[in-house]
Amino acid sequence: MTGADYQQRSQARLGHLAESLNRETARWEEAAEEGEPLEKHHSQVFCLTRLLQTSLEDLSKLPRTELTEPILDLHHVWDFFRSKLILRCLPQYRDFLDTADELAWACYQPALSAAGLPSTVPPLVFLNRDAVPFAVARGSDYREFLPSGVRTRSGAEAVHRLPFPIIGVPWHQTEHLPGLLAVTHEVGHHIEDDCELTAALEARLRGSGLPASQQTVWRGWLGEVFADVCACLACGPAYVETLSDALVTAPVQAVGAYPPRDLRLRVCRAVLEPTEPNPPDEAAAVVQALTTGGYAEFGDQTLPTVLRCTESLNTKLAAGYLLAGLPSQARDARAALAAAATAFTQDPARYDDLCVEPRVTHEVLALRPDGLRAVQPAPPAATDRAATVGHLLAELLSPRTAER
Repeated sequence: MTGADYQQRSQARLGHLAESLNRETARWEEAAEEGEPLEKHHSQVFCLTRLLQTSLEDLSKLPRTELTEPILDLHHVWDFFRSKLILRCLPQYRDFLDTADELAWACYQPALSAAGLPSTVPPLVFLNRDAVPFAVARGSDYREFLPSGVRTRSGAEAVHRLPFPIIGVPWHQTEHLPGLLAVTHEVGHHIEDDCELTAALEARLRGSGLPASQQTVWRGWLGEVFADVCACLACGPAYVETLSDALVTAPVQAVGAYPPRDLRLRVCRAVLEPTEPNPPDEAAAVVQALTTGGYAEFGDQTLPTVLRCTESLNTKLAAGYLLAGLPSQARDARAALAAAATAFTQDPARYDDLCVEPRVTHEVLALRPDGLRAVQPAPPAATDRAATVGHLLAELLSPRTAER
């Protein structure tokens, strides 16, 4: 019997390479259907598969001899997302990541609803080697988060277009649930980006009554200040407690886009204890400017009206329940996790002895409704954006583009 020649085998291998993406995206779509393990990530998965399928369809028009390298780069880009989704299928990480997703969604969804943005796919939380949580907006460059370099120069250019926002959480945070409250700060960045609030925030700063010279200083901090305001509205005093602990070893002076340590905490306290600011109290003046009066982007609702979780304002009773071995009785993921943070602050040893973390995780996940999230199925505008990115990705990965 005469065997196939090298060219035949090479063509067959290439066919398998391309088909591997088609079959894999189909399996992930199945896993994200209602009732399946990744149903809460339905819109994210379908955006990703639309992106990949669009790119693959465009690349398939190339001569077969030019297909291998672009498809391998496409696999590499897909691996960035696959690795984050697949952790949710492992028992040792599933509950933690699902809890983080619920907290992010509880903070993000009210803004999404108030802004009338049903076409926006929510952030995806993932574990990362960085020491602190961070946010990366949709449309951003995510090349530095890839596990290794893409194969082609065009592949490097292709990873400038993140199809939905992400939030990185340190791996070590899986063993310290109160640290998850920092996710609410990162969601604040995505709220500013996705609801297009930057111009409104700057206008409010101009109306704060601060001298022009100080407005310039605060403008550099405005994004981080707004994110802290969002976190305080979501998780109340518990966020300030966890932030205060996290900042103990931080530099006293301003660092990049962050205000000085003490000023940042004054901002948070001004959110929780609003008072008429005296002229020297810049933090209170800025907070008042950001939180008073309606935002056109939110249908003329105020920021506290949209984002505040009233149940998080006083978590001492819920924390007491937890430290007595009882459920927190919280009705919102933000409040349940804030109560856990408060319990840890009050009595770390008892917190550990009574296994507060797994109990609160169970409470948060029990609050999660069955079925797909509110953004379901993947909104047409979101999948259209994903297809657009897919076309751009294919163009960038094309050998003809690389030669220009």
